[in-house]
Amino acid sequence: MSFGFLNRIRRKVVARPKPPPPPPPPPPKTKSAGEPTGYSQVDSFQAPRGARTIERASAPGNTWSGDMPLSEARNAHRTNTKEEFQAALQSEANWFEGDVRKELNHDSLEMRHDTTHESGDNLSLHEWLSMGTESGRGLKLDIKEGEHMGAVLDEIERVGVPQERLMLNLGFGDVKTWGEEIRTRFPNAILAINPPPGDGTVRAADARQMVDEARRAGGGPTTFVVHHESLTDEAIEVFKTAGTVSVWGNAEDPTKVAAEMRARGVDGMVDIGSNYNWGSLSRADGVRDGLDAGKNWARTRWDRLF
Repeated sequence: MSFGFLNRIRRKVVARPKPPPPPPPPPPKTKSAGEPTGYSQVDSFQAPRGARTIERASAPGNTWSGDMPLSEARNAHRTNTKEEFQAALQSEANWFEGDVRKELNHDSLEMRHDTTHESGDNLSLHEWLSMGTESGRGLKLDIKEGEHMGAVLDEIERVGVPQERLMLNLGFGDVKTWGEEIRTRFPNAILAINPPPGDGTVRAADARQMVDEARRAGGGPTTFVVHHESLTDEAIEVFKTAGTVSVWGNAEDPTKVAAEMRARGVDGMVDIGSNYNWGSLSRADGVRDGLDAGKNWARTRWDRLF
C-alpha cells in the first residue's frame, strides 16, 4: 500500500465539514393593531460643523407637511436649548418654536428668548435649523431682533429648510420692513404677523392693518397671531379674508380655552400653555429657579463688563 493512498484517507478523516449557511434575517417588525403610536427608536444625530451630539427620536407620526392645515399644529413653545430641544423630540409636538437673538458676546446668532442669559445649553441658529430640518417638524422662528433678519434669512437658505415647514413670526414693524423680501425668497413659508401697537385689544381696525401688510408683502401663506385674551370676534372676521387666525398665551385650563378659541373661529395654531406662577411651585422648585435667575443675571453682568 502506498503512502500517498494513506495520506488521502487521512485528509478525508481530519477535514472539517463546512459550516451551514447563516439563517436569513427575520422580517422587519410591523405595528400590530392597537399598538400605541409615537417614537419607535432613539438614535443620535450629529449636527454639522462639529456641533454637539443630540439624541433624536424617530417619530413618523409627528412630522409636518405643507398640505396639513395649521389647525392640526401641536407646538413645542420653547426649544432654544439642547435640553428643551431633546424634550421636544420626545414629545408629540409636530412644530418646534425657537427665539432668535444675537449672542451676548459674539456676532453670531443663537436661540434665546430673553435679553439676558438663560439656563441650559443654548443652540446656535445653525444647529437649531439643521436639527429641526432633520426632525421633519414644522419650524417656527420668533424673530426677537428684527435688525438681524437678513442674517436669519441667509442662514435659512444655507441650511435648506423646506419652505412648506417654515414659519417666520414677526412683529408688526418688522413685517413692514421685511415682508416683501421674505415673500420673494420664501414664497411658500408661512408669514406670522403680530398686531400693531395699541391698548392690548385687537379690534377690526387693527386686523385691517395686519391684513393690509400681508397683501402688501405679496400674499402667500399667512397667519395672524394674537394673544388669546386680546382677540375680538370682529378681528377674527377680518383676518379670515386673508389667512388663518392663531392664538397663544397661558391659562389655568388650557384645554378649555383651546376649545373656546376653536368655537369662536380660530383656525390656525392654538398654543395655550399652563399658567406659571411662583405660588404654584414647591419650595425646592422656587429655590432652584431663584438660584438660576441669579446665576443668569450674574453671567450677563460679567459679559457686559468684559
